[in-house]
Amino acid sequence: MLTENPSLLLRYQERFRYFLIDEFQDINQVQYDIINMMCAHTRNLCVVGDDDQSIYSFRGSDPSFILEFDRYYPEAQVVTLSENYRSSHSIVSLANNLISCNRSRRAKQMNAQFTADELPLFFFPYDEEEEATMVVEDIKERIQCGAQPSDFAVLYRTHSASRAIFERLVQSQLPFSLAQDGESFYERRFVRYLLAYLRLSLDPNDEEAMSDLLVSLFLKQTLLKELKAISILEDCSLVKALVKLSTVQPFQRKKLKTIAPLFKQLSKLKPIEAIGMIETELGFSEFIKKRGNEGNMMERGADDVRDLKVVAKKFKTVHAFLAHVDEMIKAAKTIQQQNEAANAVQLSTIHRAKGLEYKYVYVLGAVEGSIPHDYALDANRNGDPLPLEEERRLLYVAITRAKHAVFLSVPSRRRMKSAQPSRFLKGFINKAAAGAQV
Repeated sequence: MLTENPSLLLRYQERFRYFLIDEFQDINQVQYDIINMMCAHTRNLCVVGDDDQSIYSFRGSDPSFILEFDRYYPEAQVVTLSENYRSSHSIVSLANNLISCNRSRRAKQMNAQFTADELPLFFFPYDEEEEATMVVEDIKERIQCGAQPSDFAVLYRTHSASRAIFERLVQSQLPFSLAQDGESFYERRFVRYLLAYLRLSLDPNDEEAMSDLLVSLFLKQTLLKELKAISILEDCSLVKALVKLSTVQPFQRKKLKTIAPLFKQLSKLKPIEAIGMIETELGFSEFIKKRGNEGNMMERGADDVRDLKVVAKKFKTVHAFLAHVDEMIKAAKTIQQQNEAANAVQLSTIHRAKGLEYKYVYVLGAVEGSIPHDYALDANRNGDPLPLEEERRLLYVAITRAKHAVFLSVPSRRRMKSAQPSRFLKGFINKAAAGAQV
């Protein structure tokens, strides 16, 4: 609009003489172009930002805008604010050493204003289940010693990584808050699609589950009406009605006749065995291969299925497993509907925690594939190092949310597979193991 309407642009240029932009590291190309046009006459532009906290590339932000600011505005005076009034000396030292490994950044060193008794701590749980238990037990002990629930934040790379800590906090009855946009793990698309098979094995007339099942069978939602009609006319369940559909292709009908009789068997198996059967004999693995990478590149369907298996292993019956699932879904909705508690442990993605601060911060899943994310590792292997640098900035942001203590979890296993410590932290872990300050 401004590029095609010079008179409108001139009106705004004459109306505003000075421009001040905060969080400049987060702007995208369109925003950058607009501000350049607006201040073209006066060049009275002041920006505030930290290239080390540029973590929103998925929204189009690019740290090059702040890194090259004085190239496009050579008359600009650059003032470096190096004093950190939030975090203790040991936290700032760890953060400085971490972020200094990035190449695309302005060289600078933050200086802390106070020291704290606790040093950054690495802990090494077996898996995400033990990780959650260790975090909750530590929080409970500190609260017993006088800390407040609101002193604590538990941060993770993606929403899917919150499943275990959410469940352990529900069981602990500690007050905690979940971001309003944080969906329940069990309501994630591919988890819901897989659970539909289990739900229909117990209740073959579950309409909501049938709707989800149709998606994973590559069938149209309009078929649900036909299934309901068949169910009434033939006096049979929705599952049995699958084989009576008249509007599907021959190859689809053949597949439906194969899988429909298998639903009864699912309810008699252990949950982990039933999921294995759903993947292989009922074709869910094929669905994941074709559709599992759609949408958000950070969230993969196959990863969600592996997370679900971690939970399923703890239950002996499908009924008990689904009861747990429904309890957790209900708990998530209850917590999200409540006003954010003033005195509660905060669960949050690292992205959402940017700009906030807490006395104690736990960073979950500091392993390869999580921080840095698989997406960044793949990009790096393909010759693009920038996503990997953003992942390091993301960990820097997580660490610098802490005022007095930060705890970084390095589980040995993740999603039922062996996990390696994050490449960002290996040197610090080795120092800590040798007894040196990180």
